[in-house]
Amino acid sequence: MKMNFHTIKVLIEKELLDSIRNRWFFTFLVTFIILAFSIIYMGIIKSTGLGFESFNKTTGSLLNLILFLVPMITLLLGSTSISGEKEHGTLNLILSKPISAVEYILGKYFGIATALMLTIVVGFGLMGMVVAFKVSIADARSYIIFVLLSLLLVLSFLSISMFISVLVKKRITAIIVSTIIWFFFILVYDLIVMACANFFQGTSMALFLLISILLNPADSVRTLAIVNLGGETIFGPSLIELTRMITNVSSELLLIAAIFAWIIIPLYFTVFFFKRSVMK
Repeated sequence: MKMNFHTIKVLIEKELLDSIRNRWFFTFLVTFIILAFSIIYMGIIKSTGLGFESFNKTTGSLLNLILFLVPMITLLLGSTSISGEKEHGTLNLILSKPISAVEYILGKYFGIATALMLTIVVGFGLMGMVVAFKVSIADARSYIIFVLLSLLLVLSFLSISMFISVLVKKRITAIIVSTIIWFFFILVYDLIVMACANFFQGTSMALFLLISILLNPADSVRTLAIVNLGGETIFGPSLIELTRMITNVSSELLLIAAIFAWIIIPLYFTVFFFKRSVMK
């Protein structure tokens, strides 16, 4: 069955409107804008009115904000999308129409992704208008790259959340599983990696850390952002081998490829399990 792009377009529009009406989406939008502007404002205060403090420090603060908020709200919105329709019985009504699993999943995915990316673009766009008057062209370029990495973070965690939504049947279960996944990737994973890194030294430790970064989409985005801001300065001499490994074009492409793998692979399995468990 060929994909009907009109059907996908209709599903994207429906999911976009549903996402905007969702209280989690509104909470994320307001919280994100308030916190982001607070970081910018504090940058001005700390600089005693003479201009922004270090652009890298300000963007680093924004990076921490993004790495906490974006995966959380993305997992919550995505994981409750399909499970919510299962619980409310609307999924059967939708599937009574001539629609394929690929069309349904892609429509929901890109609808939610559009809503979340609009939030990122609006928030960063407003901040960008402030930042643009205070930084150099090189810093502005780094800021744009940082925004693009934030969008990739949305897409990767949305794929994971859609996979969760297919596997569970109730919204509350989806929320619990999403919280556990967020807690693991954002808070626990790095602690485990640092503990295991003690068993390695030199180049072997750098290789282990690089592999561990590839296995976590949040760490891949964080590392690319840090490298973009000046990896040799931020990583420090204790991780000089890792710095050398990831501050070249091939390693950056490897990290980008890993992020796209986190986007494509979970989405593929979402379609696969949706066909087997729902459309059988």
